[in-house]
Amino acid sequence: MKRFDAMLEKDISGYEGEFSEIIRQAPALYRMMTKLLDDPALPRSISPLVIAAIAYFILPEDIIPEDKFGPVGYVDDIYLCAFVANEVIAASGSPDILVRNWDGLRPVVELVKEILDREKELIGDKRERIMQYIGLDQL
Repeated sequence: MKRFDAMLEKDISGYEGEFSEIIRQAPALYRMMTKLLDDPALPRSISPLVIAAIAYFILPEDIIPEDKFGPVGYVDDIYLCAFVANEVIAASGSPDILVRNWDGLRPVVELVKEILDREKELIGDKRERIMQYIGLDQL
């Protein structure tokens, strides 16, 4: 079976449309989330949120489905990863855990900030629906 990040890379390869610069970061964001689970410095209280971000990426029918919107359908997954990454920074007190688990080309802290700053542009008014979908109130 092919690794999910490899399937993701194939799915977005060659995409040059809306949000392409951010969408190209999706495989690295997914890998960072999976690596965080193995990092002993990850606060246990935040593990369920990291797991939720991974699961959300894999779900075929989420708030902005890839089947319907193509690569643009990953913006909600990407936003959720940035949200979780920001929570990891807050819980651990430092961005170091993100940096050591990041293999993307752009600096991860800068990327997370950009994604969160562009929330409305990326996901519109869907933030609450995304958070309800993952059961944030239960985590």
